[in-house]
Amino acid sequence: MEAFESIRPYKNSEVTEVLKKYIDHPIFQKLVNHVYPSWEPGVLPRKLRNINTTLEFQELFIYPAIKAGIDRSMDHFTVSGFENITRDRNYLFISNHRDIVLDSSLLFYVLYQNEFITGETAIGDNLLSSQLVTDIVKLNQNFIVHRNLPTREMITKSKELSEYIKHVLHEKKQSIWISHREGRTKDGNDKTNPGVLKMISMNCSEDKIDYLLNLNIVPISISYEFDSCDHLKANELAEIETKGSYEKDGTEDMKSIITGITQQKGRVHLSIGKPLTKEDLKFDSEKIQDHFKELAAQIDVQIQQNFKLFPGNYIAYDMLYNETKYKDRYNAWEKGKFLDHLNGIFDSRRDKEGFDVFKRILLNIYANPVVNQV
Repeated sequence: MEAFESIRPYKNSEVTEVLKKYIDHPIFQKLVNHVYPSWEPGVLPRKLRNINTTLEFQELFIYPAIKAGIDRSMDHFTVSGFENITRDRNYLFISNHRDIVLDSSLLFYVLYQNEFITGETAIGDNLLSSQLVTDIVKLNQNFIVHRNLPTREMITKSKELSEYIKHVLHEKKQSIWISHREGRTKDGNDKTNPGVLKMISMNCSEDKIDYLLNLNIVPISISYEFDSCDHLKANELAEIETKGSYEKDGTEDMKSIITGITQQKGRVHLSIGKPLTKEDLKFDSEKIQDHFKELAAQIDVQIQQNFKLFPGNYIAYDMLYNETKYKDRYNAWEKGKFLDHLNGIFDSRRDKEGFDVFKRILLNIYANPVVNQV
């Protein structure tokens, strides 16, 4: 069987055959109408028949969709750190993870717009809710991360994933976006899981830290003034804290995707960090586990310090700790705007069990980035 068959995105040779299924597909038509509302009924079939590569698919459907998302749901979108990377190199972008779709999409959109090497994105198989979603994901150069497997099978899949990441970076000469932890950060505390680094280096039998650094690791930090899914994240964490567990209903991931794309986010900032080098690391131990922790800690330094703090972050901190420590970082109008956002969420929860827990968690989502920069 072909290598990486179960996780790789589609090849150019497969694109035409995949898209044939969607020439008259009503749901796909609705998605396209959202991006191109002025297209006449006959335009989509003609466009689909002329797409022969994944890049052409991205140029016609994905990048315009991202542009539409920026225009419709953001007040301002800014990027910093282009000076840290060069157009002739590819990178392993290790990013904080706040939104299921937008985090990686925004990065590769701005790289494409500025003529940098783009690449592939890691995505959990839990998000592949239908064949349509799977096809769009694989046409958009996403590779699959298998989750919730038995231990032995998980080890096998992790080794395959490690080999695939090396294949993309060293042989395909493309970049990769991967989250610094499994799943999104839901409490606002962006912390890299050393286990992600262990997985990436599983195929290396020699010095694993040297191997990882040779992959050109660049930390990415994305900041949303208003987290579109803050209420959903707070609800999940509050239920875990008060009831001991949380059960998804099977549609929640898709709801989070749609909410993340469509809801207003205010200002958004994407920061591209500096490639990590050996000089950034200080090893106080000979244990490889401690080396992974140190590398994770240095990724966190850049992610947390490059996180752009908005007035709401400071307001949430002062509310949470009943202080006025950061009162010089926001004005009355900014406080009123942020409180309007919070109260709109609180009003739907005040009479429900565990409201105080929910309120604390929601404030933490915005306050923790401030704590991490102190």
